[in-house]
Amino acid sequence: MALRKSNGLRPPIFAAICLSGILLGCRTQPSHPERSMLETAASEWQTALPSTENASTLSNWWASWNDPSLSELLDLAQQNSPTMAQASARITQARVTASAAGARLWPNMDFNASYIRGHYPLLPKGVDQTVLSTGLDARWEIDLFGANAATHDSLLARLSAREYEWHDARISLAAEVANTYLALRSCEAQTQDAQAILNSQKITQRLYQEKIAVGFSSANELVQQAAMLASVTTQAQQQQSECAILLKSLVVLIALPEPELREKLTAGHAKLPQAGQFIVAKLPIEALLKRPDMRAAMQNLMASAAEIDAAQARRYPSISLLGSINLYGIQISGQTANLKGWSFGPSLNLPLFDAGARKADVVQAQARHTESQAGFRRQTLMAVQETEVAMLRLDLANHQLEQQQQILAAKKFALQGTEAGWKFGSVSLLEREESLRQELAAQSIQWQLQRLRGSAWIALYKAVGGDWQDPIIEGSENKIASP
Repeated sequence: MALRKSNGLRPPIFAAICLSGILLGCRTQPSHPERSMLETAASEWQTALPSTENASTLSNWWASWNDPSLSELLDLAQQNSPTMAQASARITQARVTASAAGARLWPNMDFNASYIRGHYPLLPKGVDQTVLSTGLDARWEIDLFGANAATHDSLLARLSAREYEWHDARISLAAEVANTYLALRSCEAQTQDAQAILNSQKITQRLYQEKIAVGFSSANELVQQAAMLASVTTQAQQQQSECAILLKSLVVLIALPEPELREKLTAGHAKLPQAGQFIVAKLPIEALLKRPDMRAAMQNLMASAAEIDAAQARRYPSISLLGSINLYGIQISGQTANLKGWSFGPSLNLPLFDAGARKADVVQAQARHTESQAGFRRQTLMAVQETEVAMLRLDLANHQLEQQQQILAAKKFALQGTEAGWKFGSVSLLEREESLRQELAAQSIQWQLQRLRGSAWIALYKAVGGDWQDPIIEGSENKIASP
């Protein structure tokens, strides 16, 4: 029986649209990283949490240091650092790539026009031909199995990952600037102590020279004092060199000319800022979800899952709707002919044989996703370890500093007694200078320990995710603030 001709949709077009409607829902949703992957890393901390007495929130933690110079350097680093510029550029690249992939979900249309004039062998001599044509070409690939949508989802996840990485870079930069600044201030204070010890040692050297001149000291003692003076001089020079190196490190981090940076650092010379405390989340998963690097890893894991969907969808048939409208004008010997044409219809691409190429793409995407899962798992374990190590070092630094403060108090008390005895004549100047050097050495050790405690707080600040935002809540994986 013959099919009756219809004035409506042609059978091929009707079949294409029906097939599109039936298969449009065939796409699988991209897999999301399971929360259990974070929970199984550690159900509870194996290290005691730091004290919360007088603790501040992470959002204003840097302000709690009460150091204007540090706050200014942190702001300058965010503005000038090449690292932040690179992270911003990566966000722009990811955004443009995702936008281009999203455009594939929509029809595209091109306008073309041409003007051609020439002489052809079949035309009489002296007769030229002019052809003018214009047209519109349209194409829409119907995303039957969601290959394009899955690719778009993957790239959106990559974009979110780049944005989280921007936050992570900002936190890492702030931590590095603060660590270097703290080391410089500690170095400046230790340099002052080293110079004071050197001056005291010179006095001792002079006293031994006077003693040997009157026969109250041996040449061997003078040689020992000369060796001690040389050692103290070397230590003072090394301390000054270390300060110069730290200053140049800040120049690189902040991207500021050295003379200008020196001027900004003048105000707080040799003054160590004291790090404030903040509250650490009671459960490891709460701390992990605050870390932007873990959020980036989760987005990368979602992207690799979506790539599996895209590779799988490309193994199936695809249908495109094609259409065009063209206008032609031909002129020969003053005679003009105008022509019109149009076309519309579906185009079916049915994979038959590709020697396993498309299947290999799926297997490769699955392997990349498995690799991402293993990397995510390892990164989770490393994040827990990083946090617990930071807490251990902070606890150790607190105890060491507390003990050193007791030692320094004893040295200061002994120096006061020695100076009182020297004024009354019961203690020699040599004994007074020796007691002074012991007090200065104890003070120098305390500067070092204060620096270590500050560095431990900075490491913990970075380990718990810094001050960029509150913990993630269910269903808000893709809701982040643009930098």
